[in-house]
Amino acid sequence: MPRHVLTAVGVGGEPIGQEARDTAPPLALVASYGDLHACDYVTVTQDAAASLYARDPDGIWCLVCAGTDAVTVDEMRLWFDLTHHFPGPGRTAENHPLGRAPAAGAGGSIDAAGAVALVREHIDAHALDYPSRGLEADRFAAGWSVYAPVDIDDSDPMAFLDLPLDRSVFLISDVGRIKEVTTAIPPEQARTLFTAEEAFVRRAPVEESFMNSLKEEFERLDTLSGRPSAIADFTVVSTPPEELIAGRVAALAQETAQQLALLGPAQWQRMTAVFSCAVSAERAGVSFWNHEQPLDVRVPEQVALLVRRQRHLAAAMPAGPWLRILLTITKGADGRAQVATEYDYGDERLTDAHLLAPAHYRNDLAAYPRAGVPAWLTRYAAGRGPRTEHAGAEPSGTRSARAEPPRPEPVDRPFVDSRVAGSALVADRHRVSYGQDTLDWDEVDWVRYPVSRMKHQGFLFPSLYSNNYAFGVGTYGDSPEKLGHISWNNGGKKPRPPEEWLALVDFVQRVVEPRLLAQHLALIRRGGSFTIGEVRVHRDGLTLRGVMDAGWRALTDIEVAHGLVSIHEQGRSQPVRVSLDSPNAVLLPRVVEAMTG
Repeated sequence: MPRHVLTAVGVGGEPIGQEARDTAPPLALVASYGDLHACDYVTVTQDAAASLYARDPDGIWCLVCAGTDAVTVDEMRLWFDLTHHFPGPGRTAENHPLGRAPAAGAGGSIDAAGAVALVREHIDAHALDYPSRGLEADRFAAGWSVYAPVDIDDSDPMAFLDLPLDRSVFLISDVGRIKEVTTAIPPEQARTLFTAEEAFVRRAPVEESFMNSLKEEFERLDTLSGRPSAIADFTVVSTPPEELIAGRVAALAQETAQQLALLGPAQWQRMTAVFSCAVSAERAGVSFWNHEQPLDVRVPEQVALLVRRQRHLAAAMPAGPWLRILLTITKGADGRAQVATEYDYGDERLTDAHLLAPAHYRNDLAAYPRAGVPAWLTRYAAGRGPRTEHAGAEPSGTRSARAEPPRPEPVDRPFVDSRVAGSALVADRHRVSYGQDTLDWDEVDWVRYPVSRMKHQGFLFPSLYSNNYAFGVGTYGDSPEKLGHISWNNGGKKPRPPEEWLALVDFVQRVVEPRLLAQHLALIRRGGSFTIGEVRVHRDGLTLRGVMDAGWRALTDIEVAHGLVSIHEQGRSQPVRVSLDSPNAVLLPRVVEAMTG
């Protein structure tokens, strides 16, 4: 009988305890084993297949990845620790595997002037409301901190009261990646996390890391002995075989696809994800399809980290790093999902929708030198744009025409700005305001946008129709009251929904709901629960006191119609219904799909 080996491990993969069992251990047993050894990670191996279990900051255990190889388990353990624990209680960044800044690479480190120039380009490209002149740069372990200094009147002892408490600061890595942070986070904390992110993405393969560690140990012992080393030179002369690297790249792409799949709506049939990347920037798009109806969702930063890491590993292959990756997941009739991965190395010019600024490709070519660079990429990275002549060399004394890329709209421009029921309704990518109530989208805990229709039957006169479009967002704490109850009324048998309502619903479906869905799924998978309407959702299924207590496998169908979410249970003639007017009822079908799929 196959043996299942449980190993309690530390964040660096060091074994703490080990136990063999004849049967696959359930989650509860894995959790108790990890708690027994006071660690955050447990691996379960059977033959060559390995699974990783982890404990989150709330102390709840969950399955991170299953049926993969040991090296991918190590990758996912460090990724989980970085995104959930880093550096963690009782630990410091110095003793963490990701606490050391990575080497700058072949292109060397960006200097202060280069860091400031990158930030200026970033401000202009995104039309940010931030000064682009007079910027200063401070060096830290993984790069530069660039900011606009604030002048203080030293003669006024109360001048510090006028200092803004929440200002943007830009962190730039040695390879040019930019991350905007806020001064509300302690600067040292923000820099330490940024350094760990760079260390995760750019750390060496496991074999090379071992040889480097061995070299450092020899050098340390030589220093302690005070005698000349018996080894005159110590150089890593080999890298993992191409087949081994290709396998690791494919395995990490598979884990990335699984993380993206958790963001999908209910009953999706196909998912496509496109990442266009350079070492210092990326563009990402993810769409889920159900009967040819696409839904675009935002890619969380945690998943972007996995993509950057996967690309860094791919850079060690002869073809070098890809420029675009396409991940496709298709569900078959039997419910099984197939993952397909395609790589684009830039043999043909990228479409404008996926093309990054030339500076990012210059950074990429410096960080990852390769022998064969497509001609269009060489011209574009140099700022010369695509070739437009049909034949022959460019005449002397002339310059090729170059179309400037369209300047993007300001990112803070409101997508809703109108009056509803006498109060101003304004929404941009940061927040929504209605009357005197304002709420940041990142603070939203629940959403609702039900539609109701009423027919007034006429006798002597034609029937009349009234249609109500409602929208509400709020928090589970002190929620702004007016934001939970915004409504529009239209007449007519076939009315067009209000443009403001459509814009708000589109935004929350693309930006807010993926975050809420991920949070709710994480909560129930680690043993917590929440309530939608009167239905309690938990790890084992759905419970409606006195009416329903169904496990996930007992649910046969879930449908949305006529303002209701109808949940069908095996053996029950009538479904349990939840009104779409209930906060987060729109998430219920997607939660059921994720837990049953």
